[in-house]
Amino acid sequence: MADNRTTSLVDETIRQLDNIMNITPRQAAKDVVKKAMGRSVRSKDPMFWPSGMLILGLVTSLGILKEDDKLKAKALKSLDDHLKLWQTRYGGRLDFVDDALAGYGVIRLYEKTQDQTHRQIIDRINQFVLEAPTDYAGSIIYNKGKGNTCIFSDGIGQTTMFMAAFIRMKMIIQEQLYDGRNESEIQYYSESDYLNEISKLYIQFINFYRYGRDKKSGLIYHGYSLIGRNDLDYDSRKTIAARVAKEYSMEHECQRHGLLGWGRACGWLMMGLSESAGLEKYLLQKGKTISQRTDFSLIQWFVELCNIVMDYQRDDGGWSWQIQAIDGHIDMSATGMIAYSLAKGISEGIIEKDSEIHDRVEKSLDRAVECMLAHTKDGVVLDALSSCDDFGVHYQSYGNFPWGQGAALAAIAATMSRDAK
Repeated sequence: MADNRTTSLVDETIRQLDNIMNITPRQAAKDVVKKAMGRSVRSKDPMFWPSGMLILGLVTSLGILKEDDKLKAKALKSLDDHLKLWQTRYGGRLDFVDDALAGYGVIRLYEKTQDQTHRQIIDRINQFVLEAPTDYAGSIIYNKGKGNTCIFSDGIGQTTMFMAAFIRMKMIIQEQLYDGRNESEIQYYSESDYLNEISKLYIQFINFYRYGRDKKSGLIYHGYSLIGRNDLDYDSRKTIAARVAKEYSMEHECQRHGLLGWGRACGWLMMGLSESAGLEKYLLQKGKTISQRTDFSLIQWFVELCNIVMDYQRDDGGWSWQIQAIDGHIDMSATGMIAYSLAKGISEGIIEKDSEIHDRVEKSLDRAVECMLAHTKDGVVLDALSSCDDFGVHYQSYGNFPWGQGAALAAIAATMSRDAK
């Protein structure tokens, strides 16, 4: 259960979520200057990824707070108030694939509350993700509004976290409905209901493995874009299941973008992959063989990435903003995201107890948690890298940001509850 250090983290994260949409005149003036300089400014979307990361931190922390804890009630109220704010002030709009991260948090919240309002939000976000524009290979484009066809690890990680959790949530609900019936009567895992959604999930990783991964080091780039074609008008909802095997055997010309081994890029992909590998394990336990249709194993890639990132863990237990730069500046957002993924690997049983990697992951997590707490003062997480404006555009500014605050809390809470399942 939580101690004083973690409860102060929770309390501060609540404060930040409650105030994330309250912009002071000074902050607004800074945004005007940044916009004039061509730099990114804060979004008016209450579900955008900075809020999503705070939501993830708070939802994960619910698992380490006692049922009668006033702080738990305070966290639940903060989450509910923020969702109401999104619906009332922002009209419940969904404008960015980044909103899928907040949607993932709502799925985890719904599992605890069974609140039908939360379920309605989840269904709305699921429809948004299913209809998100893709490139011709089926990968979700990060921001088509800019007229590009770039695939970012951010968008892939955020959407696959949601997609995997949504699919498993529906399966579990159906399993409960069919409880007590003969296994042969349970058809809700069949292609008729789930193959399109599962296939769309798999194609995100198949493509990123091929086009966004460095073959020699195994590290990933921030993103990539396929070149030579621009036929984005096919309906992925109808065709993706049929294209999985074909795309797996095809090779397209592409251009890699951004830094190799940027910490948050690794974190985003690992977060999505940890949730999706958990789904794969669940499917295999149920006797389903979707992964075998492409000979592509999410579990295997996740374990590979775990080993790679642990090779670059710093002596102080954290990860640098660019993970190969061991002596570079530490980044609490990358550290939190990577550690959260490792903790999910343990709790989901993806990292099996009798595997060679299990003890290494456990020790890595313990070191990472102490590092994150050492970079926290009065509940405020320090030393997180500022936002990234584009591929390779990283202003080396460090401090407290929502993505560092939420990621560290999520990682610490997930690590504390890793053995609960």
